[in-house]
Amino acid sequence: MNLDVFIISFVQGIGELLPISSSVNMFIVHRLFHTNFFNFSFDIALHTGSLLALILYFRREILDIFKSIFTKKKAIRDTYLLQLIAGTIPVIILGFLSRNYVKEFNSKAVMGCFCILFGVLLFAFDKLSVSHKKSESVSVTKAFIIGIFQSIAIFPGISRLGVCITASRMLSLNRHNAIFFSLFLAIPSILGSLCLELFESGNIFVSAISMKGVIITFIISAVIIIPCVKFMEKRGFLAITIYRCIIGVLLFFL
Repeated sequence: MNLDVFIISFVQGIGELLPISSSVNMFIVHRLFHTNFFNFSFDIALHTGSLLALILYFRREILDIFKSIFTKKKAIRDTYLLQLIAGTIPVIILGFLSRNYVKEFNSKAVMGCFCILFGVLLFAFDKLSVSHKKSESVSVTKAFIIGIFQSIAIFPGISRLGVCITASRMLSLNRHNAIFFSLFLAIPSILGSLCLELFESGNIFVSAISMKGVIITFIISAVIIIPCVKFMEKRGFLAITIYRCIIGVLLFFL
């Protein structure tokens, strides 16, 4: 079971940091290793580990936001606070309204098609984007549009990070800012999702396995987040798209 916990935590740790659809990869792992201990509590633990790693990575930007709120050392307009709010609002509204329909799209065929389609779109719009401005920033309007796209990632196989980067490149953000903001936007999105799930279930039980999941996922995510970002910025998304197509096809045979 310890090996299963490590494998699943590793998949979650890397799945939140690369646009490869953690839900599809998690499904494949369950089918291949026949894990039977995965439950709501463990799922919360895995996402908590990813969230903590992202908070660590964006600690300076988060500190700037708190300074802008509670002190006068930083102006709100010089932080990402408004952009994060604008990008999270569509997720709260559209994600809440559509969450009851997710199960209808939970088949292997649908997940596989979404995985392939949105992988191809990610590569295509990254290549089609003409933006190369090094000083380009994310406007509140663009953040809101990215948030609208992010809200559809509630359906398995799409990848929250992938669709956010795709939308960012569609809006002509350069690759660096597209990846940076898409990862940063994951913090309020994951936090909000965890709070909603805990509120609806009323389950706050923490098991030993769950704690292992938190720790392993956090360590893995914290270690690989910088290499993942550098890889995407330098290499783009061809390898990721090929991988998504392979696992998308694999789903039809599992």
